[in-house]
Amino acid sequence: MKVYEALKICKDRGLPELEAYLVIKKITGKTKEYLVTHPEYQFCEKNFFDILNKRLVGIPLAYLLNEKSFYKHNFYIEEGVLIPRPETELLVENASKIINKEKIKKVAEIGVGSGAVIISILLERNCVGFGTDISKKALEIAKKNAKKFNVLDRLDLRLGKFLEPFKNEYDEIELIVSNPPYVKNNSDLQKEVMFEPKEALFGGEDGLDFYREFLSSYDLQGKIVIMEIGHDQGDFFREKGWNVIKDYSGNDRIVIKDFRR
Repeated sequence: MKVYEALKICKDRGLPELEAYLVIKKITGKTKEYLVTHPEYQFCEKNFFDILNKRLVGIPLAYLLNEKSFYKHNFYIEEGVLIPRPETELLVENASKIINKEKIKKVAEIGVGSGAVIISILLERNCVGFGTDISKKALEIAKKNAKKFNVLDRLDLRLGKFLEPFKNEYDEIELIVSNPPYVKNNSDLQKEVMFEPKEALFGGEDGLDFYREFLSSYDLQGKIVIMEIGHDQGDFFREKGWNVIKDYSGNDRIVIKDFRR
């Protein structure tokens, strides 16, 4: 199959041109620039239709390409881990500012997923990271990304809920970061989102289960906590004295509280 033929098939079947080029790039290993200037270039037809058909039934492109761009870097992604979102970059931005301002040396992330958040933080700041997840698959992917970006010597990854795996190190942790499951159980989501792990998405009837359990289970005195929330969950935190930050669309997105004061 030639590049121009594949592009026409994608167009006819409703796949955006940018995605079509990404699919062909994945199969051929060629750059988009090369593909644009070599429309006659031939590649494997079977591999093309395998990926195209999966994409058209809703499987996220990040799973098919095994990568997702997030905060300056491309992270390795597989089915079984949450795909990092652009709005979550605010978590990294704000955490990096806090680390820089407060001279923080030890940061923990609850629910590392692919590792995109904690690794991005470690690439921005010279600190040590601790990460947990309840998914073995997520920890495997996070470790793979930590190796890829050469931060594994500064990142301790362990299987478990909240920060239970780091009971002995808990007192040393200065900043806690999390993008927990906060989607309401009855939410009507896009078809492709439903291919992602449900335990990383859904947070109970009102989406606040994680926050309630975490805040009631840990003595946070002496620490700073920063978390991502749903667009309609800001008031839950305002009532508790948290600072609520909006995303670039004007929705409540990040909450921060300094428990040292």
